[in-house]
Amino acid sequence: MNHLLEYLKNSKVTRKRLDAEIRDERNQVLPQRDAYVLLKKYAKEFFSLGSHPRMVALSGLRGVGKTTLMWQTANYVYKNHSTQIFFININDLNRLNASIYDVMNALEKDLFHSSLNEIKEKIMLMFDEVHEAQNWQNDLKLLYERGKKIFVLATGSSALLLHSNSDLASRWTLKKIFPFRFPEFILAKSWLKNPKQKIFLEKDLAEEISALLFYSPNFNTAKRIKSKEEQFIEYFEVVEKTLGEKLNQLLDDYISYHNIARFLPLSNKTLVMERVLALFEQVLLRDIPNMDINLLNVFNRILFRLALSDLVNFQTLSKEFRLPETEVENFIVTLNHAEILNVFLPHGGVRTKTGGSQKTFFMSPSLRRALFSRLYGDKLKIALRAKLYEDIVAMYLKRILKEGIVTFGFGKRKNPDFVIETMDSPVLMEIGINKTSSAQIRTFGNYRYGIILNAKINRFSIDEKNRILLMPLHWFLLI
Repeated sequence: MNHLLEYLKNSKVTRKRLDAEIRDERNQVLPQRDAYVLLKKYAKEFFSLGSHPRMVALSGLRGVGKTTLMWQTANYVYKNHSTQIFFININDLNRLNASIYDVMNALEKDLFHSSLNEIKEKIMLMFDEVHEAQNWQNDLKLLYERGKKIFVLATGSSALLLHSNSDLASRWTLKKIFPFRFPEFILAKSWLKNPKQKIFLEKDLAEEISALLFYSPNFNTAKRIKSKEEQFIEYFEVVEKTLGEKLNQLLDDYISYHNIARFLPLSNKTLVMERVLALFEQVLLRDIPNMDINLLNVFNRILFRLALSDLVNFQTLSKEFRLPETEVENFIVTLNHAEILNVFLPHGGVRTKTGGSQKTFFMSPSLRRALFSRLYGDKLKIALRAKLYEDIVAMYLKRILKEGIVTFGFGKRKNPDFVIETMDSPVLMEIGINKTSSAQIRTFGNYRYGIILNAKINRFSIDEKNRILLMPLHWFLLI
């Protein structure tokens, strides 16, 4: 345990270490993502008032910025509340053949000389890749019980964190970290170009538009989005002028390549695609519990199959890949848990009616784009590019709306891409590159109003008769 004690002494965060972690190679402070505001609030309320939550876990795709968010939160705590902060890399613990339980004991016996509940000063513990620790769930539960003066922030695999045991789930707060929103991408891109000319979206605009889109009680209320047109136009004009790029180029860059924070500094698109595919492999091999390595080839082929279509049927895939239907279903469910896929259920459908049909999108469209690059190279047909737009919209819906609110239209007739079940009747949504037809919305049945997202248009229009909002996709991407 002497080695562990030395490690813990060295793991205490210093000003120098913090500066190294929250700055880039130019010594510029990294921009803060939206999630930082909430993490800062949690930390402030714990250290100032003793409020909960005092154990927070960050889940999400590899590379979306979980560890950077953890260091930025630590920087806030260090400057405002406590310098007693420890960063524990679980890979280091494993090399020392130590556990989180051993860390707790060493802190009590050798560093604080007091039980964790009796320490005088509140402290912060950070665990990176916590799911790789021995017996991590039970140890975190014990840490929660013993460490009432400890603010714990951890990162880990979505596949495991999201489905931890119920005892732990009732103690910690799980925060999902999604790929960049478009305004976050623009902020980070403007910072890369010139840290003194960062581009911010007008405060509260995203929340206002989101509320109008999904929670308007009627079509007349939803139409108020049009009153925000000048604010949208002004924002995009500033973006094009400051970055020196056309909006359509920026949108393609964001959707296809740079919605995952880790890859933003990489300008070589081929290299980005290679790194994204490597990310796939890491998730499959390291983050998914009980992955059958012997079936890795088959699972990779299923991923390619999913990239080419969004509607999947377990029975069909079972026959195509000669696997038990339950094994195919478990693989899709696991990819959903790992936040590789966004899986949506049919509106009003049950398994017996749909034959296991689900609609699957990739959490980041860059994942689908990387798979396309293996099949089609650099150039994409319009139909394939449209799938990337559907992915990004699905990610936004997953981020904004609570679980179970969004389904997809399913049946023999034409159906909308998404059915958003808020208020008394649903909002229907269609996405396309140059979609203007409202037939899939009009023929659905009872609906509050419909939204068509069009990737080619620049202006907002209204179909009063059919209660349809025709909205530029890039407007939607600001919410």
